[in-house]
Amino acid sequence: MNFETLVRKEGSESLRQDRPSMWYAIPAPDGTEIWPVKPDGTEGRWRWKKENVPTGMDQLELIKKDGTWEIYVKQYLEENPTRPPATFWPNEDVGHNHEAKLEVRAFNSQDIFDTPKPERLLKRVLEIATQPNDLILDSFAGSGTTGAVAHKMGRRWIMVELGEHCHTHIIPRLQKVIDGEDQGGISKAVSWQGGGGFRYYKLAPSLLQQDTHGQWVINKEYNAEMLAQALCKLEGFTYAPSGVHYWMHGHSTERDFIYVTTANLNHEQLQQLSDEVGSERSLLVLCTAFRGRGDYPNLTVKKIPKQVLSRCEWGHDDYSLRVENLPKAPPPQQVEKTKTKGHSAANSVQSGLFDEEME
Repeated sequence: MNFETLVRKEGSESLRQDRPSMWYAIPAPDGTEIWPVKPDGTEGRWRWKKENVPTGMDQLELIKKDGTWEIYVKQYLEENPTRPPATFWPNEDVGHNHEAKLEVRAFNSQDIFDTPKPERLLKRVLEIATQPNDLILDSFAGSGTTGAVAHKMGRRWIMVELGEHCHTHIIPRLQKVIDGEDQGGISKAVSWQGGGGFRYYKLAPSLLQQDTHGQWVINKEYNAEMLAQALCKLEGFTYAPSGVHYWMHGHSTERDFIYVTTANLNHEQLQQLSDEVGSERSLLVLCTAFRGRGDYPNLTVKKIPKQVLSRCEWGHDDYSLRVENLPKAPPPQQVEKTKTKGHSAANSVQSGLFDEEME
């Protein structure tokens, strides 16, 4: 039950002479009259005109403190969703650390996590700040409480985690939520039975690294396929290597293609590419280096390190990376799990850039 005082000190302007219609007496349970008098004896005013004051003890709460009557209006959260939230939340309402650890134990009994948040606490936060189907971002996902609560409450969500918590806590937790096996936390309060799904992305290693001379070169962790796939995404192309043409690694339209190679291309090689592409198609060529002597109207040739450096940021160990051209969502039938009850599917991007994994 939430109470809001009927007598609000609104400042120096809340005086009787300014609003005479708000100066009147309210009867107390002991038969005395309560007037809107300030502690210093100044005649103030109530918040409402007399005809607008809620009546009946089912709407008013009168409490005597230190010999003075205080009047409160009963307001219930479900009836007043826009009412400003209280600044103090007792653990009886929003849970505590021990409760949160029990929630984590349900999906990982080996690593309870040091600082979990109770689901009831996150539920209160999301009730205040969001509506169903809103998108919730948690940049430090930890044990995945935010995503679990948002999913159960019908919100979409994105969580980011650079540590191993993604595999040890978040994925196992969300799998239980989706399968309806997680009946702890707020599940009973929101009648959660399971449903929905999520996408998971693994952050790939840096595409470029500096050599002993300080020059940017392609990371040796990348093989030819990984390199082509990564550059297709950076350039906004769909990675779709052709089984017929070696230079078709992806496409952006039916006539525009991309070719990725670590070779140094000379004039003869570029001219051969131009001849094979033909006048009806265009080709973006990304290579380690090139030397050309002619005009290739259907080719756009770029050096890989320079092109990548213009689209990525380097030297960050935090969450401030500028991410471009994230992969598109797969068709719904590839995302949804076997259970379809409950809320709509949610999305999870775990620091997503390149290596896509479906969970």
